[in-house]
Amino acid sequence: MTTWLSGGSAMFLVLASRSMVICPVVDAFAPLPTTFTTKQSFTSQQPAVEDDPNIFLQNGIIGSHNPSSSDQQYTSYNTRRDVSLYEKKKKKKGGGGGTSSKTKARPQGFGAALRELQKHTFRYSGSVQPGVQTPQRIVDDPAIMCPDYASDGVPKNASPMLPWIIEVKTPEEIVKMRAAGIVARECLDAAGRMAKPGVTTDEIDALVHAEALKRGAYPSPLNYRGFPKSCCTSVNEVICHGIPDDRPLKDGDLINIDITCYLNGYHGDCSEMFCVGTPSPEGKRLIQTTYDCWVKAMNFVQPNRDYKDIGGIIEDHISERGYSTVRGFCGHGIGSVFHTNPNIFHYRNSEPAGQMAPGHTFTIEPMICEGTAKCLHWPDEWTATTLDGKNTAQFEHTLLITPDGVEALTGKLPTSPLQFWEEESEVHKGIWLGTNANAKQKMKQLAPQE
Repeated sequence: MTTWLSGGSAMFLVLASRSMVICPVVDAFAPLPTTFTTKQSFTSQQPAVEDDPNIFLQNGIIGSHNPSSSDQQYTSYNTRRDVSLYEKKKKKKGGGGGTSSKTKARPQGFGAALRELQKHTFRYSGSVQPGVQTPQRIVDDPAIMCPDYASDGVPKNASPMLPWIIEVKTPEEIVKMRAAGIVARECLDAAGRMAKPGVTTDEIDALVHAEALKRGAYPSPLNYRGFPKSCCTSVNEVICHGIPDDRPLKDGDLINIDITCYLNGYHGDCSEMFCVGTPSPEGKRLIQTTYDCWVKAMNFVQPNRDYKDIGGIIEDHISERGYSTVRGFCGHGIGSVFHTNPNIFHYRNSEPAGQMAPGHTFTIEPMICEGTAKCLHWPDEWTATTLDGKNTAQFEHTLLITPDGVEALTGKLPTSPLQFWEEESEVHKGIWLGTNANAKQKMKQLAPQE
């Protein structure tokens, strides 16, 4: 017997037998995509995974995204005046924020008691465990345009059924996406500067929320399918969708901060790794390998090439260095809709995801692991960690295809820091912004003057 279970934005295939094995299916925030075989028969997209007897239903649950203000300004941002309780939000006219029972309703009564039991008895795979979450922040400034899911958590626009049908952005839309990308980059740079020992991920979330609003943007993850925070903070073994809480960062931690901002009707999505204090040699090697495979994949992008071929470039680079690539989550198209076609798989595949063309905008965001790439899903229904508790790393850009190549709409700015993985890259020395003429000119301006 097979049953589809919805867990956050991802879907899981439950194979019912004497021991129930959970196979993650797709992707980072996006709903389950559909695809077609070469014979045009309808199938559900199911990335290949191996059955693993170590992944079980445990205790009744599945276990298997020029700031100059000081940090102190943001540590007190989350006051009662600025937030409302996640469970008590109601749909507003205008403004934004809130949830409804349609999306991830909190269990009541016996269900709530069972959920608490699950949290206390769940076997985490590594050193990171959930802390205390502050109430969900809200956006109540009527001047800020909110996405269609802001009030109830439910995205209203579905992706085209055929996976190779991809929206081509108009010049006017590209202008708006550039602006959203710049805002996302500025927020990410500000968040990265806070990644120091003793700082909590909730403090980072407070800063991201404030910086987005200050720029007239909505933090896209906030209430997307019920997500409780304004960004994702994934530490050490957390693959993606880490929920900011009161856990202080420690020296040697590796953190991915994933930022998406919605400005004037369009999303800009990016993420980057940051080292807290002094990283271990193993941590540095993991980050370097992840960064290099990501840049290799982005260098491949140009009109008339197949999206499916991106995954093989990533997998070839990391596998020969002893790493694995996560199959349960993928990159995605982006624009006025947060997640849409094409689906970008970060492993070798033959999926009919379409051909690249000028005007396409999408993300590449490989998640690379020191050990197994199989996922353990926490009871919060969002956080995914490596099953063996080993570290993982990820980078992400929103990309635009142009007639002469590709450009990162969330690329670094003159105020952005140069990191060791950019200085020591085997693939591209210095900051990578793209391969087209516009990107090359920007990179020349950002290059250190000799």
